[in-house]
Amino acid sequence: MRFAGHILRLPEQRYSKTAMKWTPLEGKRKKGRPAKTWRATFKEDLQNIGTKWEEAENVASNRERWKTLVAQYYLQQEKKWNVVGYDRVFSGQASHEIVTEDLQNFQVVVYLGGLTDRTICLQHPNDAEHENVKDIYNLAERMLPSQLLVFASTSEIAEGSGSISMIETSSVQPHLFDAYVLSMIHRENALQKLSLNSTSAPRMIGLRLGLVIGLSNSQRIDFGHMAYVCQAFLSGKLHIVHPEAYRSFLSMEDMLRAVTIVIQHQRTAKGFDLFHLESFSTSISNVANAIAFRSGAHVVVLNDSFDKISRGFSLNTTKFRSTYHFDFNGNQNQIVSKLIDDVPRLCTGRQSRLHKKSVPCVVCGSHEMLMVLDLQNQPLANDFRKTPVEALKCKRFPLSLVRCPKCYHTQLSHIVDRAYLFSHYLYQSGTSKSIEAYFQWLAEKIIRESRKINGTVLEIASNDGSQLNEFAKRGWKTVGVDPAKNLADLAQAKGHTIYVGFWGTDKFPHLPSPASLDAIVAQNVLAHVDNPVTFLRACAAVMGRRTRLYIQTSQCEMYETGQFDTVYHEHVSFFTAHSFKKIATLAGLTVIRFEMTPIHGRSCLVTFQRTKLSSSTVITTAHKQLPSSLLLALQKERNLGLTDTWFYVKYQAQAYSMRQWIVHQLMRLYSQDHVIIGYGAAAKGMVLLHSLLEMPSLKWQFSYIVDDAPLKQNTYCPGTSIPVRPSSELNRHNLSKPLTIVVFAWNFWEEISNKIQKKIFEQGMNNVFAILPFPVQQLIKINQHSKTIVTQNSFRLLPWPSPFTFMRQPVILFSSLPKRELLLSSWIRHHAPMFDMAIL
Repeated sequence: MRFAGHILRLPEQRYSKTAMKWTPLEGKRKKGRPAKTWRATFKEDLQNIGTKWEEAENVASNRERWKTLVAQYYLQQEKKWNVVGYDRVFSGQASHEIVTEDLQNFQVVVYLGGLTDRTICLQHPNDAEHENVKDIYNLAERMLPSQLLVFASTSEIAEGSGSISMIETSSVQPHLFDAYVLSMIHRENALQKLSLNSTSAPRMIGLRLGLVIGLSNSQRIDFGHMAYVCQAFLSGKLHIVHPEAYRSFLSMEDMLRAVTIVIQHQRTAKGFDLFHLESFSTSISNVANAIAFRSGAHVVVLNDSFDKISRGFSLNTTKFRSTYHFDFNGNQNQIVSKLIDDVPRLCTGRQSRLHKKSVPCVVCGSHEMLMVLDLQNQPLANDFRKTPVEALKCKRFPLSLVRCPKCYHTQLSHIVDRAYLFSHYLYQSGTSKSIEAYFQWLAEKIIRESRKINGTVLEIASNDGSQLNEFAKRGWKTVGVDPAKNLADLAQAKGHTIYVGFWGTDKFPHLPSPASLDAIVAQNVLAHVDNPVTFLRACAAVMGRRTRLYIQTSQCEMYETGQFDTVYHEHVSFFTAHSFKKIATLAGLTVIRFEMTPIHGRSCLVTFQRTKLSSSTVITTAHKQLPSSLLLALQKERNLGLTDTWFYVKYQAQAYSMRQWIVHQLMRLYSQDHVIIGYGAAAKGMVLLHSLLEMPSLKWQFSYIVDDAPLKQNTYCPGTSIPVRPSSELNRHNLSKPLTIVVFAWNFWEEISNKIQKKIFEQGMNNVFAILPFPVQQLIKINQHSKTIVTQNSFRLLPWPSPFTFMRQPVILFSSLPKRELLLSSWIRHHAPMFDMAIL
């Protein structure tokens, strides 16, 4: 048997038209085939992409091929059919590009192409008709009467039928349809008209598919059981609307079996026919409860559920079952169990796709970079301007976080030119009392470990000289390097020797000799460079045998708490213990201590010494004897799952939940006439600001941002018209209005909150609230002598594997009160999430 068909759309390609051709394994290759069709057996296909069947599910760079292989494998196993796939993501493989002579050589064409996402149909209503109707119509016109065209339609054509199963000949209710469903009914009508009016039309079978549910690689997870399972384990809640509405569901296994039996009986098909395919139908609340039983998640019925009546739909499959003597085997309990048993793979979805535009890993050089978090295009976080017009014109750059599965390093996908970023820099390190105290502690620590009274320190990225001040006070000779001349001038004015330039790129011939250099300090700079290996090799080149290198990187626990505000263009890298271990080897250094310090939201402080490079044996021996502090950090990361994709899926969910919670609070407070401001115009604050401003339906605004850095005061936040003001601006606040402060500089919360309390006392301010974004999202009421938590984000990740090894017992509401019907629209509906069913 020979046949071709559109069999699976690619979720990454919304306009996808995927086709598959089946030909006998013993058939000869026809001339004129598109260059990228696959005529080999399944085993040969796997060999072509360099993988074995057991490894196929792990293929990340061939995800499009994988979906083709799944269908090929199933159908070839059934009847030894050879499957050839078409998809327009490959050049020359769109359906209209299939050569007519080739198309007519096949007995069966299965079409599942078009715009299969209702969101895309709504965004591009003019394209829906062309993609979903004209494309398949033009394909059918080129086919022969001896051929069979099997095409997909949707069960949503039955919208409005509710729990009463609709048969194929029932009238439909177009006034309930959106653009996607309308295009599907137009597809059916157009092809039926072609069948009636043309003697040369192919035989056609339309399959109205229930929502297809099940597991496959790169499965769509934005609808049905897949969406709810992901919600359960990534938030602990199932948010549902229209709980009473019915939906028609089709298990993936039933779908494949159904398509197979249609092909097996293709000779019996005549003219035009429609069939309903459904494994089961049930209400939205039933789906949510079934998943809640197994996961322990809470079901939350959203308020808009009762604004509009939605009966939903279900299908009657009698015609298909009787015609093909077919039984639908899929059931809800079976499917939910399978989905929950494989939660990481399901919820990973498209997370594992390669970021095709990412720069290679800056540590190991791997080109296999995987997406972690997309923050869209943002202006440079320190690109403050003097006027709102200039600020709104700030150039924007891609801002995405990616990871390397080879060395477990995480970094930005796009690197902005370093000279453009740092040649004139506005961040000053000495504007916080907390940082000053930390600088004192670090200087004393380094001096104590060096055992030198009058030593020499080199600070890379010396900024305004605040850290060097602490060494100078203790009798040390101080030398600094910084690319920003405006900051270097400030440091030189304090008596330090400063060289202007980029470390690892420029030359600095007058630095202290290696023998006289006791310590090198590089705080929050290694993460900023686009070639950290070269940076560390430059450090090794000026180090003596006893020189110690202290590297500090901030937010080392960002993944554990869902922090994303340090993901900005200045920060290229986000180091882990694993990537520190790797980069030390590449740079000829040895890690002698790995510490966590309580600054910038917990920072990593890593101490290095030079490794003798004369013998590779020395390097190997040194790294076999890793310090216990590094071994503990490596083990902690493995325990957390930092080396697995599933970990980053959970991180992304946590980051999005945090943003949604803050936006919800701001909308509520703004509606209550609160004045909303921010505190802290640091780079992290600008990232969080833009992530909030880019949320849809923005119904609140920032009046201004408070910052204590003189260089930023009286400027405007990058990409906005929001002014930056000194803290004295709080003195002008209208006391009749409540004030809400979003603390962007949350890592200095204690210091900032003390300042706010002082202002409350001095100005007699009332109704002052603060939103703390990290590490836990909280709304805090601030009084003169107290800070009270009003509410906080209840986000929680459910444990997986699920601790529920069996279905829990349902919770039933019994009511014997008179006039029970009055309760239904109030008390019972309000408390519905607490119960699985009610007996009145």
